[in-house]
Amino acid sequence: MNMNIYKTIYILSLAVLLLFTAGCEKILDRKDLRSINPGDVWNDVGLATAFVNNIYGDLMTGMPTNQGGASDECTDNGEMRTFLAGIATIDSYNSFPYGTILKINMALENLEKGGLPEADRNKLKGQVLFWRAWAYFMMVKAYGGVPLVLNTQDVSDKEQLFVPRSKTSECITQIAKDIDDAIALLPDAWPGEEGRIDKGVAMAFKGRVLLYYASPQFMPSGNAARWQAAYDANKEALQYLTGKGKGLMDHFGDIWYQELNKEVIMVRRYAPVPAPTHSQAGMRPILYSKDAANQDIPSLQLVNAFPMKDGSVFNPATTSYDTLFKNRDERFYASIAYNGSDMGLKDMVDLGTYLWTYWGPNGSVIGPLGTPTSFYRQKGLDKTLTQQTVHAGTVDWIEIRFAEVLMNFGEAANELDKTIEALDVLYQIRSRAGILPGNDGHYGITAASKDAIREAYMNERFVEFAFEDKRWWDLRRWRRLDILNTVHRRTGLRYTLKTGQTAPAGHDDINTVWNRFTWEVVTVDTRDIEVQDNYYFYGIPMYVLERSSNIEQTQGWNNGAFDPLQ
Repeated sequence: MNMNIYKTIYILSLAVLLLFTAGCEKILDRKDLRSINPGDVWNDVGLATAFVNNIYGDLMTGMPTNQGGASDECTDNGEMRTFLAGIATIDSYNSFPYGTILKINMALENLEKGGLPEADRNKLKGQVLFWRAWAYFMMVKAYGGVPLVLNTQDVSDKEQLFVPRSKTSECITQIAKDIDDAIALLPDAWPGEEGRIDKGVAMAFKGRVLLYYASPQFMPSGNAARWQAAYDANKEALQYLTGKGKGLMDHFGDIWYQELNKEVIMVRRYAPVPAPTHSQAGMRPILYSKDAANQDIPSLQLVNAFPMKDGSVFNPATTSYDTLFKNRDERFYASIAYNGSDMGLKDMVDLGTYLWTYWGPNGSVIGPLGTPTSFYRQKGLDKTLTQQTVHAGTVDWIEIRFAEVLMNFGEAANELDKTIEALDVLYQIRSRAGILPGNDGHYGITAASKDAIREAYMNERFVEFAFEDKRWWDLRRWRRLDILNTVHRRTGLRYTLKTGQTAPAGHDDINTVWNRFTWEVVTVDTRDIEVQDNYYFYGIPMYVLERSSNIEQTQGWNNGAFDPLQ
């Protein structure tokens, strides 16, 4: 995709909101853009594309940072978030992109009226339909059913404006229809404009939507028909994507550093200034950052979850934390930076040092990069940045990758008692992670029953998608927020240099100096995690209720009557 698709220089009028892009010479050639007639937009491919680009800018996700603290994945420096602390209110979550849905409906209506060639119109319409489905799913996975607005509204007609919440089932039906309509119109690829929504993206997204809808969040008692629909959608997506050359990368650590690789399905492109970049300030050790620090600090719960290279569970009772870095799977090293690890950041390379997060005797600071848990995030770091350029990250964000589609398929297969298919997916994921197959070829997977395989998927997604903003949503989808309450308080490790030991030099090998340290498990949170049962669907914020008397509050919130399971 042309990197300037996300630039935000807008021209606003009642009927048009344009994005100024380097790729649209027709826009650049106009001396006074304010003089554009709204009707011109839908007769000009460049102008119509600029309008659609603005929708991308509104809804395309970017590199997630500081999201892991919403679950057991990361810590929050003792400042527990409201949902984890059990003190959330109806105003604690707010995601209602109806302003963008208005743009989408305007585009759909005007594309039909305009004079664009059919091929151009269809490509634009396919993208817009996808984004409408995306916008509604953002809301449905949070709130359940929401008001379905599928056309532009007459602002003078209050009855038309005050749309009540549709049933969740009606919203999902409409989302699926928009995706299917988009699939029929979208191209297989966008040569030279990679990053735009294509057919494969839409098919993969449909699989994600139907997986959610089949999951216990939306159907606590289970529903074979929903699981079958999720299975079919993900299977169809896999077959299509595989036919287009998509698949798992050979090495997990390469996913974020080989642009547009075969695992990339839906991606937000970044490029050096002046094209859009993103900040990685909070992801980096404080000495090599500015303006932010200690975000996405891995918890000991996440660190423990990564398997050993032989596929067995890491067990601190039998494998000491002294050498927790030894013989783990490839995902551990690509995701977690630990005491003595080589983060590869340019500043650290220039200084000739590895990452040292230990403390000196009696609590004195010797290893200057200590964190509440002794760990940092490694996944997705832009290693070319320096302290002065931390806000100019260019590592692409992969919103949907092949591994997710594969695991969505496997999870649905398990719920349909297709045990062989479900296990085969886990074997593929673990094989790519460098885990040894073992004598039985099971890569350390011992699960055989439906319940045990379901649990294996939960564990595998925890490590496979660490720092990818999936853990909290997965736990809600599975109705397993009890996992967080069982944690009670997130923990970390504190490494301390032994009295009389020489502090390691910059490039000392942790494999030879590990015994210079003692360790202890430390509690990071200052209060217990107390997630409430009503958090599976959020409450509607007060400002939304005040704007429309037709909006019902969600059950479980302020005596709400709306049932999100219908």
